[in-house]
Amino acid sequence: MIRSHAADTTLPTARVRPGPMELDGVIRDLREDPHRQREFYEYPELYEFFQSRVVDRDAQVGLLERFEPADTERVLEFGCGAGPLLARIDGEYDEVVGVDANPDLLEMAERRVSTATLVEADFTDWSAADEGQTFDAAALMGGLLHLTDDGALDAFAVNAYESLRPGGAFVTFFEPLSEAVDNGSRELHTVESDRYTVERHATSAITSPSGHYTTTYLFVITDEARDEEARMGTVFHGRFFAAGRLREAFADAGFETTEIHEGAGPTVFHARR
Repeated sequence: MIRSHAADTTLPTARVRPGPMELDGVIRDLREDPHRQREFYEYPELYEFFQSRVVDRDAQVGLLERFEPADTERVLEFGCGAGPLLARIDGEYDEVVGVDANPDLLEMAERRVSTATLVEADFTDWSAADEGQTFDAAALMGGLLHLTDDGALDAFAVNAYESLRPGGAFVTFFEPLSEAVDNGSRELHTVESDRYTVERHATSAITSPSGHYTTTYLFVITDEARDEEARMGTVFHGRFFAAGRLREAFADAGFETTEIHEGAGPTVFHARR
């Protein structure tokens, strides 16, 4: 069941979706109206088809387990999306809650979990304290890039703090703003199943000294069984954060300790209340 937070601001959708759609439905929709502007998350099935093949979801479970307190029984995921992490930890704790502003992604998450609770809310405008709850551990798996202004980051840090019990832990991963960030990068990723192939072409450019960036995507989706192809262009606006800016925001929110962990994988940010 999905609970809706009264004060949330959900992501805009370009149309009313008729219900769950497979990739053949995405192809059909794109071919029927190829020139309509699409939102980045308009087709959750396409998003999850791609992400599930390029993101190491088991590593995300390991990240949570690495930084959660020893006696963790209650876990909160901000920006849970279609629920890939929730599906892996559902039933492993006494309580699991996922929060996301996109109702279509939450519908996918609902089909993947049995005991987890889903909340439709903007995590810059919602904390568990609003509902009289606190958690032992909270995570945001890569969603910092959505917080494109300082006010949103500061608000989220406060919400994360309020959502945790004393001694509770927050963890996320991110790509920090640094001279190593490639401005004007171009990437091509191809993923496939027995039936479908999806190419994602991406061109990114940094648009401010504070780390704002714009990425233009072209998705090429091929249905091998029907020998059909469709293309979708869309634009995403995000932000790289300097590590010091994250530590400042979470310290100001009240967290007792903040840490940056760098290694072979993504940079990890960990804070403890």
